[in-house]
Amino acid sequence: MILTLAGPGSGKTTDMVDQIVSDMELLDANREVAIITYTNASVDDIRKKLMREVIVPPNVFIGTIHSFLIRYFIKPYAEYIGYKSNPIMVVDRFSNVGLEWVEEWVKRKNPDSTKKEQKNKENGIILKRRNKALQSAAKKGVYTYDSIIAISRELSNNKNILQSIGNKLQFLYVDEYQDISKYGHNIILKLEKTKYTKISVVGDPDQTIYRFRYGNSQIGEKAPDEKKQPLRELMDMDDSKCKKRNLLINHRSSEEIVRFINQYSTLENQKSEKGKICKIQFVSTNNVEDIVERFDKVCELYQCKTKLIVARNNDTLEKFCDSVFEGAVAENKKIKDAKSIQDFIISSSGLNYNSFMDKYDFSPFELKKIAVGTRKILVKYPQKDILEIASALSKKLYGKKITFSNSSYFDDKGKIQEYNFSSEDDEAIFGNEDIKILTIHKSKGLEADGVLVIAENRKRFFKWLNMNSNDLKNEKDEEYRLGYVAYSRAKRVLALACLEEIDFSEVNKDIFDEV
Repeated sequence: MILTLAGPGSGKTTDMVDQIVSDMELLDANREVAIITYTNASVDDIRKKLMREVIVPPNVFIGTIHSFLIRYFIKPYAEYIGYKSNPIMVVDRFSNVGLEWVEEWVKRKNPDSTKKEQKNKENGIILKRRNKALQSAAKKGVYTYDSIIAISRELSNNKNILQSIGNKLQFLYVDEYQDISKYGHNIILKLEKTKYTKISVVGDPDQTIYRFRYGNSQIGEKAPDEKKQPLRELMDMDDSKCKKRNLLINHRSSEEIVRFINQYSTLENQKSEKGKICKIQFVSTNNVEDIVERFDKVCELYQCKTKLIVARNNDTLEKFCDSVFEGAVAENKKIKDAKSIQDFIISSSGLNYNSFMDKYDFSPFELKKIAVGTRKILVKYPQKDILEIASALSKKLYGKKITFSNSSYFDDKGKIQEYNFSSEDDEAIFGNEDIKILTIHKSKGLEADGVLVIAENRKRFFKWLNMNSNDLKNEKDEEYRLGYVAYSRAKRVLALACLEEIDFSEVNKDIFDEV
């Protein structure tokens, strides 16, 4: 196994594509290359970069961990252990409907137990029943993302199946290995032990920020113990079992930004190829409008064409949406109109605000952009249907089509109508895409010339600012790594701000300039 340790901006995807191109020259006609990455967007990115270099043959697979497991484990072998494997349907997760009784039943049966003991017993009962439900569904060809992992893990215990998969797979690449689950990691290790497949993985242990997902596991998968993150486990292996490579050039960020993030990183220090631009910027106000205005000015000064505003949660970002739209504080009437449209969109979906945001995974900024875009089209085409426009915009901007409980988008032939607008209107409706407002989790993998990192209070501001490399190794507290991911998005300007008052005297003037 080969492990490439790649910090932010080190060109890890390009490096991996170069390795793949080299290995494809050695690929047997009857064997395959599989490339696993974390998101569908990353799948598209790798495919595009690979297609620029070579003609991609049909025996090269590029997909997420779940699509990989479906292709190589579930479809060929699940039927051997009693599950339906073709055709299959994949759903997100099962609801808790029908399990509401468990909590009260446990309390009634165990009145003398502590709350923690009662909760453990409750979780045990739910897990047992959930596993039965997942297995029953899989026997009918219905899989959740969790059951794909669980059943593939079960299949990986069969040496003959592993050998068969190894014979088929000549090369396996796994991108963003710090994001792999513990169970997924175990499956990869078992494949590696067969010695039939050459496995190469790429990752940065300082950018693992998805620990929270273990709390949502429906198969009882628990978060790794301290220092047992899958990627760090590989780092601790002897070189005879896992050869290490390091990418030490940062192709993204200025010298000042690289020096700033090096003080936190647990990997070897990076070197910037961009040279010096400016110190880290401290925005010395806690007023939202002033923060945005000062950030815009410093970005203009240092020629930032793209901008990114990030914070830990949507509640913080929501305060900035109105101020950022169209580069300044929007007129009150426009905000009111857009807000009314936004409320109408949500109510017409038959969901409340939180359920709507969860279902479509929108950030507040993304939802407001749909509402403002809808308003702009209505100004030009007042006869158009609001919901029809909103649904089309959502699909165009974010690939998500909103459905409405009382919609009537069918023509007289029963076909769904689509609202299309010319590319000439797009820019007028959306403006440019040079600024994004996202949570830190959603910003991972992105970059911008100017990045504004917002802390909602002093405690979080100084927790991020004063962290060290040992803090980034703390598996139980992901907050430190969130700060690191946020800081490392910037190319030219990194600006820090806080919604509680902080005086410039409280930060290191050798590192910061005051804005």
